[in-house]
Amino acid sequence: MGTTRVLGRWAAFNLVGFGGLAVQLFTVAVLVRLLHVHYLLATAIAVELAVLHNFAWHHRWTWRDRPPSSRRDLALRLARFHALNGLVSFAGNITIAAVCTGLLHVDPVRANLIAVAACGIVNFAASHTMVFRAAPAGALLMLALTPSPAAAEPPAATLAAWRAYESTVDSAYSESSSAASGQFFVHDRASLAPGWRQAVVQGTPSIIKIDAASIPDGKIHHWVGALFIPGVTLDGAIEKVQRAAGRESETYQDVLASHLVERSGEGVRVFMKLRRESVITVTYNTEHVVEYKKPTAGRALVRSVATRIAELVDVGTSHEREKAAADDSGYLWKLNAYWRYEAVAGGVIVECESVSLSRAVPILIRPVANPIVDRIARDSLNRTLTSLRTVLIGGTRASR
Repeated sequence: MGTTRVLGRWAAFNLVGFGGLAVQLFTVAVLVRLLHVHYLLATAIAVELAVLHNFAWHHRWTWRDRPPSSRRDLALRLARFHALNGLVSFAGNITIAAVCTGLLHVDPVRANLIAVAACGIVNFAASHTMVFRAAPAGALLMLALTPSPAAAEPPAATLAAWRAYESTVDSAYSESSSAASGQFFVHDRASLAPGWRQAVVQGTPSIIKIDAASIPDGKIHHWVGALFIPGVTLDGAIEKVQRAAGRESETYQDVLASHLVERSGEGVRVFMKLRRESVITVTYNTEHVVEYKKPTAGRALVRSVATRIAELVDVGTSHEREKAAADDSGYLWKLNAYWRYEAVAGGVIVECESVSLSRAVPILIRPVANPIVDRIARDSLNRTLTSLRTVLIGGTRASR
C-alpha cells in the first residue's frame, strides 16, 4: 500500500475515532454526572458503545475497499474487532481511568481523553493488520510473487528449463497416442494413483500433483485431473468439444470471453480472456493453438498451448488494458493442457494434464506460500473438469 493511501486511511481512522470519542465521553458524562453510575462501569459501557460505533464506520468507510466475503466474515470481523480493539480499549481505558481518576483524582472525562489518545495507534495497527485485513493468504502470495522491474519477464535460463520440461511432457503425450500404448493416461504411469480408474468410474474425480524438478528463477506447476463422463460416446464428446472452440466462455467458469481466431485442418487458434481466481484474482488475454487427434477408435487427444499470455489491469473498467511484458507480475508465464479421452463401458474417461510456468516463490516463505499456490492450481483444474462434465452431459455451463 502506498504512503498516500496509508495516510488517507489513518485520517479516516482518526475521524471515526473522534466520533467514537464523542460517543464515549457523552456516555460517561451522562452516566456519571446525571445517573451517578460508578465511573468504572460507566467507562465500560461507554467503551462498548464507542467500539460498535467505530466498527460500523470503519466497515463502511475506512476499510471499505476490503469488504467482507460473507455475513459470516462480517461477524468474524466484529468478533476480532472486539477481541483486539475492544481488548485494547477496555484494558487501556479502564486501567488509565483507574490510575488517573482513582489515584491521581483526574476528572473521569479527562481521564478517558488521555486513554483514548494512548490507545489510538495500537488500535489502528490492530484494525489494519488483523481485523479489516485483505485475505492474508492472498497478501502473502502477492508479496511472494511481486516482481522487481528487472525480473518481470522469465529469464533465459528459466525459459530454457521450461522448454526442456515441455519437451519431455510432449514426448510422453506423443507416446500415449500409440495404439499399443498401455499407459494412455498419465494416471497409469508408475502407479501414481492405484485404483484410480475404478474410483473415477464410480464418480470420484482424481486430481494429482506431479512433482516437477526445480528450475532457476521459476516454478513449474504440473497437475493431472481425471473424471468419468457417463452416458456419452467418444465421438459425441469430441464433437461437442470441437464445436465449442471459440465459445469457451460458454463452457468454462474461468473463461470470461472467447472467440475463434482461425480454424485450420484438425486444429484451431482461439482467443480466451482467462481469470484465475482463488485468494488472488488475475485476468489475462490469451491465445491458444489447439490440436485434435484420434489415434484409435476408442481414444482421442487434444493438445492446447498458450502462444500469448498478457496480464490485464483495471479489469472491468473503461481503463482496462494489457500490462507491458516488463511489468507482468509473473503469476502465469506459460500454460499447456493435454487432454486424453478414452471410451469405456457406460461413458468416457477424460483426463486433463495441466503444465504451467510462473515466477519462483522466495525460499523463506515457500513452506507457507507453496500450499496456497497448490490449492489455487487444484481448484482451477477442478473447476475446469467440472465445467466440462456439465457441458458434455447437460449442454450448459456450470454455475459460478
